[in-house]
Amino acid sequence: MTATAHAIVGGAIAAAVPDPSIGIPLAALSHPILDLIPHWDFGWGWKKKSKILLFAQTAADLSFGLVVTYFLFGRLVDNLYLTIAVFLSLIWDFLQAPYWLLGWKFAPFSTFYNVQRGMNGKIKLPWGILTQVATVGGVVLASRFFH
Repeated sequence: MTATAHAIVGGAIAAAVPDPSIGIPLAALSHPILDLIPHWDFGWGWKKKSKILLFAQTAADLSFGLVVTYFLFGRLVDNLYLTIAVFLSLIWDFLQAPYWLLGWKFAPFSTFYNVQRGMNGKIKLPWGILTQVATVGGVVLASRFFH
């Protein structure tokens, strides 16, 4: 999924689960669960992209996701808790990024790359965005219900 999707779900979990000792692990676990859902993201085709383009696309995705997440949940959740939950919802991709961008094909970066490559449910545009919108929208609505 896009970084935007992961960040929003991490924020929604923090908003719905007031206890950080439960919410933080759930936010971290949300990443591989979300990646099982067929989706599209900027990392696909990374071998054919320049590193500058890949970095720019993923940085823009991440920036947009953080802005939206803090807009939606920043007033509802303690900022430290929200920041940790969002960071850990994205950690799987952060640990894979050196493999893509720097060619660091050794553990732990190769491990995260190989695990995620095997579990990412892929689907082409536009369906790959629609599955994310539906999934993230459902999680956000559920978080509002539980908040």
